[in-house]
Amino acid sequence: GNYSPDLGCFQRVRWNAKSANELQIPTGHRVHENGVAIEFAQPLDVEQASRIDNHFAQCWNYRYNGAYGSPEYSTRHFGHPGHDVLEIAAVHVLDNGRTMFLELPDLQPVNQLHLRLNLGDDRGQDLFVTVHKLDNPRTDLPGYQPRAKTIGPHPILVDMAVATASVPNPWNKALANARKIEIEAAKNLTYSTPRLRAKAGEVLELTFKNPDAVPHNWVLAKPGSLDRVGQLANKFIADPSAFLKQYVPESDDVLCYTNIVDPEQSSTIFFVAPKEPGRYPFLCSFPGHWMVMNGELIVE
Repeated sequence: GNYSPDLGCFQRVRWNAKSANELQIPTGHRVHENGVAIEFAQPLDVEQASRIDNHFAQCWNYRYNGAYGSPEYSTRHFGHPGHDVLEIAAVHVLDNGRTMFLELPDLQPVNQLHLRLNLGDDRGQDLFVTVHKLDNPRTDLPGYQPRAKTIGPHPILVDMAVATASVPNPWNKALANARKIEIEAAKNLTYSTPRLRAKAGEVLELTFKNPDAVPHNWVLAKPGSLDRVGQLANKFIADPSAFLKQYVPESDDVLCYTNIVDPEQSSTIFFVAPKEPGRYPFLCSFPGHWMVMNGELIVE
């Protein structure tokens, strides 16, 4: 019952049993580490279903907090609005032609996974899945190759960690007589200035600006430790408290760091340059960035 003057919705829908055997709808699904298996009521058109360009996958998260409702946030960059497109590596038709398996190598636990599937009919299929947990990889795929993968935490665990704790940056305290230097993020995961120079023991005030579209930071490390710190940073993808820690791993190789800086924002830190002359690597420790987004501080 309602108070609207005109009919505005279906009050009841009955299916015509005479054509029930023509209905093509999803009847079940299962999420695996390497993709999603979707069962259908009728056999699939193998040619249409197997075409990667017939399908589309994207995902996003919501913020779990005291507010009513939430914007849609990137699953890869915490707190950054937007959706993330997922690569579909391959599509397989399995289980007597009634199951479609979409290989999604980058799939993680997410609040919303949206699959747009074109099965060869006129209307297509849209599926929205909440991914709480990933089952073991499905191995009965043609040419299956095992692939190592780090599974991230559930989005709600990340939100709870951020809401209930804080980790102050020890390098935010101002130092007297500091020389000011600036560095910016550039395009394609790089720094605008790949080399900085300082005198041994010099007091520095470093401001990192981020005009890029995704978050970055600036981390200074000991000579020869770039790979070690970078590998530890990559493992942070599975840590719910990574954002609180500015995505900086706990390591004696780390000398100082800025906060994670959102697009069009900046972070300033104060530190004393190392007393030993040498080449000190710096990097963005956001998981996956450091391999190309790095440089060096030359201490003379």
